[in-house]
Amino acid sequence: MALSNVHRYLAVGKESTYNTAVAATGIGEVESESFGQTFDVMKRSDMNYWNSREARMGKISTSGGWTQALQPDRFTMMCLHGLFGKSTPYNGTGASSPIEGVLEETPITAVTALPSYTFRIGRDDGEAIFPGQVIESCSVSASVGEYAMISFSTLGSTQTQADSSLGTAVPTYIGDACHFAKTFVNFEEAATSSSFSTMVQSIDFEIKNSHDIDNSYSLGNNAVTRRPPVTTREVSGTITFHKMLESGDAELDGAPYYEELMGATTSNAQAEVQPGSGTAALSVFFDAGTNNSIRFDFFNLHYEMPETSVSGRDTQTMSVKFHGLYDLTATGTVKVTYQSSDSALEDLDLDA
Repeated sequence: MALSNVHRYLAVGKESTYNTAVAATGIGEVESESFGQTFDVMKRSDMNYWNSREARMGKISTSGGWTQALQPDRFTMMCLHGLFGKSTPYNGTGASSPIEGVLEETPITAVTALPSYTFRIGRDDGEAIFPGQVIESCSVSASVGEYAMISFSTLGSTQTQADSSLGTAVPTYIGDACHFAKTFVNFEEAATSSSFSTMVQSIDFEIKNSHDIDNSYSLGNNAVTRRPPVTTREVSGTITFHKMLESGDAELDGAPYYEELMGATTSNAQAEVQPGSGTAALSVFFDAGTNNSIRFDFFNLHYEMPETSVSGRDTQTMSVKFHGLYDLTATGTVKVTYQSSDSALEDLDLDA
């Protein structure tokens, strides 16, 4: 019987060869996880019998996910890199102007091979091992009175162990996690702790790589035989404001307002925001203290029609859904910049 939560952990290692298990190099501070293996059951049908007389195991696959507070540690940045594929290492030691770490989207082509990972999960009495995992999506949310949260989902090959020896490593990040009082949202320029909208009540967004898991199997094997190829990327989200935004609001400052989106047409393009020249249409800055931060910049957005309502006990708010589009100037949809006090992330080449 495990005596403490030191026996519960989620750790990750980046694979050099797909589906070849590696040791963990990043330990997460995770709230909960849900990794598991599944397989199809093939039933043989014959007109001779009123029920199938035999069945066989079909395709085997695994999927997983976890939720954690958002923070710029090695574990989180390794997993975010699995969605983007291209990075610039962070260098902040002794620098008067630290070099921010950057995650950018690598172009998706027929030969694109984003990273794959081995996840090791401490479950009280043994370690479960899931090699050959690719990052399918991440969802980020921030709302008043809460820590900013990030959730990841994965899919991939078969589980190899359920009761391996437990690891003893501990997280190397000692900074704070991001929370609502230090989450800053800005429109049509980069968000900072001094440049942000004061009208945003909450924001959530998802970055998803759609993998073709069905095209990862071949005859002669019921398990995934190659890294699931990426087909498309999708970016979407929702912003909630503490009132219905109008054109005359003094603090509007580039935020989408109701009349603008109500009057949007294909020709006037009032629902699409694309500043160009690498300027963000939407910027979300998460400040976790000195030398600890993450910023997501979206370069081309298309908004949906706002939703707003009132009731007897609730004042009026406004929620707007958005879709992230590819930007030709920025050569991508979204970029992540970060700083971190995690010693294990200093000068780390996530591409290697």
